[in-house]
Amino acid sequence: MREYDTDGIIVGRPYQTVHEASTTQKYPIGTIFDAFGLRYRYCRCKTAIVTPHRGNPALIYAPWVDSVVVTNLQWGADAATCSGVEGENFFTLTFAAACDVARVKDIMQGGLMTVWDTLNVWEYRIIGNDASYEVASADDTMKVYVDPPLVADFEDIPTDGLPSAYNFAGASGSVSTMYSVCVVSPIIVDAESFFWGQTRGPCWVTPTAGWTTASNRMCEFHTDGTIQASAHAGLQHAGYMLAANNVSDDAHIYLELE
Repeated sequence: MREYDTDGIIVGRPYQTVHEASTTQKYPIGTIFDAFGLRYRYCRCKTAIVTPHRGNPALIYAPWVDSVVVTNLQWGADAATCSGVEGENFFTLTFAAACDVARVKDIMQGGLMTVWDTLNVWEYRIIGNDASYEVASADDTMKVYVDPPLVADFEDIPTDGLPSAYNFAGASGSVSTMYSVCVVSPIIVDAESFFWGQTRGPCWVTPTAGWTTASNRMCEFHTDGTIQASAHAGLQHAGYMLAANNVSDDAHIYLELE
């Protein structure tokens, strides 16, 4: 019996613990492990995490940014269309030059695909993908497997595609003001290894500086992945302080990334 159910939630304890990284993928990207109020997501480390207990950003770009401009894997409706048959579980995508980059098998696993016509917008969870065909040709194509099954017949209609945040977790120093934090890693992780990143519940996160009694109880991620009292426009909410505090360098928070 597999360790996760049809909704991608671990049943019992995972074979790979939250204090263990793996060079081989043990679970689908984004799989959920809940334990007494703590939630973890199964992630791939895109750039090495050398400092744990800080916010780790998702190193992905929005669909409207051309894939070839940033050598990333997203696609946008101005350069991508899809076709499929009602009841099937896959689309065939065609990319124009702006999105014509090589995509290896299942690199989009756990991502989000959006398709629309003049009246409707449908969103699909990406289960996986075949390697893209005819890479660097005029019309690059790729088969993408989705859930739920297709609700109608589609022929050459616009589509956006976004990789999973959990498939591109980066080092905490990459947070800056561009990338959003997706998880907090409890351990050091080598690039291209797989790990459990925490997204919710009681969590110790490295503070930027000592927390004082006058500090806002709500906290946000600083650009180096540490947390500080919420006060700065443009920085991402992290959660709230769990305990009464004096001047302290401890930061036990309730993490609120989902």
